Amino acid sequence: MRVYSQTANAIRLRKLKGIGEFAEGAVADTSPPIIVETPPESVPPEGLSTESIGVATTVRVPEPVAAPEDEPQGYFCENCKGKVAQGDPECSTCEEELNWSGLT
Repeated sequence: MRVYSQTANAIRLRKLKGIGEFAEGAVADTSPPIIVETPPESVPPEGLSTESIGVATTVRVPEPVAAPEDEPQGYFCENCKGKVAQGDPECSTCEEELNWSGLT
């Protein structure tokens, strides 16, 4: 079996010249379609079964771990990134004035 280009231009030229699959006496390469018959699903008259099929799993969910609250919140100067304590009026490293109004 020969394979021909399927571009629109190639098909048009083969039709025009009567060659390839368009030649006189050319047998069309059409194989019969494959028919697959599937049996209908059988559902028991009493409905679907709730019986186990042999697959069982046990899932253990661990308790969530709470963050330790004994460590105080750390704050840093936005200018020099040095450590500061809450409420300090200025950074002890770069002496930049600190604004604490955003904290409650």
